[in-house]
Amino acid sequence: MRTVFLRGLVLSLLISPLTFAGQIFSVGVKAGVPFTDAFNSFTSGSYNSFSDAKNYIVGPMVELHLPLGLSVEADALYRPLSFKSSATSTDFSSWEFPILAKYRFPIPLVKPYVEAGPSFRTVGGLFGGNFSNSGFTAGAGIELRIARFRIGPEIRYTHWGADGTNAANLGFSSNQNQGEFLVGFSF
Repeated sequence: MRTVFLRGLVLSLLISPLTFAGQIFSVGVKAGVPFTDAFNSFTSGSYNSFSDAKNYIVGPMVELHLPLGLSVEADALYRPLSFKSSATSTDFSSWEFPILAKYRFPIPLVKPYVEAGPSFRTVGGLFGGNFSNSGFTAGAGIELRIARFRIGPEIRYTHWGADGTNAANLGFSSNQNQGEFLVGFSF
């Protein structure tokens, strides 16, 4: 009897910090689709270039919940990109890292929220180093909580800084204004 009690006590001591951490942190995945093309279209004489969107965004997320409806969210979002012209076709891989302050309005059941903060990205591929790697993101959404599971559809806008001078010399540039629809699934 004493052994069962001690095992139960040890187990509850080990599990209680995890339960507490679950109330402070949430982890999950975000996925969605872009509203905008990754690159600006360009036409000069017989030369034509355009973005051949791959149309998905996906990656992990983590959120630190603070008092008074505040939280901080960090994402690592993968976005495959493709650029085509009359002369060539190039694929890129983009990883975007927004770090957003989030405020949830105190409404029961469904919690509307707003978010804003800096974004960073790295673009791989042959010409990836020519694109801007920092910007500002703002968004709005709603969150539905079912037990410990959270679903949060949202709309985000990111304004990226100017590309390097080499991008313009190559005949294409990234779209500085990026819009996307994302849905977060976390617990």
